[in-house]
Amino acid sequence: MLFKKTEKPASEMLPAIQVVSGGVYFGIIKTASPIRIEGDFKGIIFCTNKVIIDKKASVNGDILCHDVVIGGTIEGNVICKNKCNLDEGAIVNGIVRTALFENGENSSVTGPIYVNKENMNIDVDEYYELFNKKETLEKIKTEYFSLPQKMILIS
Repeated sequence: MLFKKTEKPASEMLPAIQVVSGGVYFGIIKTASPIRIEGDFKGIIFCTNKVIIDKKASVNGDILCHDVVIGGTIEGNVICKNKCNLDEGAIVNGIVRTALFENGENSSVTGPIYVNKENMNIDVDEYYELFNKKETLEKIKTEYFSLPQKMILIS
């Protein structure tokens, strides 16, 4: 046999994080696992993997990630290292910064869109460190966590 197929052992594969529909969830997510948002999320997402926002989902806050597929509504900025894909009817009310951009029919972005190959140099962890300052976290806590919360995800 000339070629041998190699697969990652199951222990190396990262589990996906899922925010399900049926309520509003608050928090700060920092993960290397893929994320799927199916409900309403208020907070900030730092992901060194793929983020998927379902058609009926909404995010009120910023997303910093490697790849993103948006089907629902984002009230915030999207900073994406690789590809930002807006599905049909998706809405982003904020700035989009990415290396590759694709939008579907009837999708919209109300802020500027910066598409540049230099955006491939974005370091999500570096952004997290800039964000993760005490005064910034206190402001976020006051704004988001003063409301009744269903879940806070921090990894």
